[in-house]
Amino acid sequence: MAIALIRSASDFLKVRTRRVFALMGIDIRKRTDDRNILENVIFPYFVHKEEYRKILFVGCAWFTKRYNKLFRNKIYWTIEIDPSLKKFGSKKHIIDSLENVTKHFSENELDLIICNGVFGWGLDEKATIENSFRGCFHIFRNGGVFILGWNDVPEHRPYLLDEIESLRLFKTYRFEPLNNT
Repeated sequence: MAIALIRSASDFLKVRTRRVFALMGIDIRKRTDDRNILENVIFPYFVHKEEYRKILFVGCAWFTKRYNKLFRNKIYWTIEIDPSLKKFGSKKHIIDSLENVTKHFSENELDLIICNGVFGWGLDEKATIENSFRGCFHIFRNGGVFILGWNDVPEHRPYLLDEIESLRLFKTYRFEPLNNT
């Protein structure tokens, strides 16, 4: 029998909920359509591309811990502002806001930045958003890729993407595996 150390009531509920669903044969590890595309299409594509060696993943939660294995052959960093979530990050984990990303990386240093589920879930203030995305632009190499995933619902979309000036720095990336045209 497996034993889980429970540090809080919310951890207890997460563990218990996962165990109950697992006994029912249901996997609840964030299995939404968008998470499936991220984990089963986007991640494998970049994992198998040699030119994407240095990767930063923004935001950590219990379901991101297993990404360490996926990116084990890459130079993989995570960044998360909440120190209690460090346990779900990479060995090269940074406790800080994405707004300060240029304090941790040099210009042209990264090949891939994955910012999924952070915009509208903590990254909410206009100035912070602008500084964060501008910083990401400056730390990735020419030809690098910045992936932004967000919930496109009013309560978790602090601004329309067209209103974010720093996103205009980026060129559109044509992601072949999802290209339907």
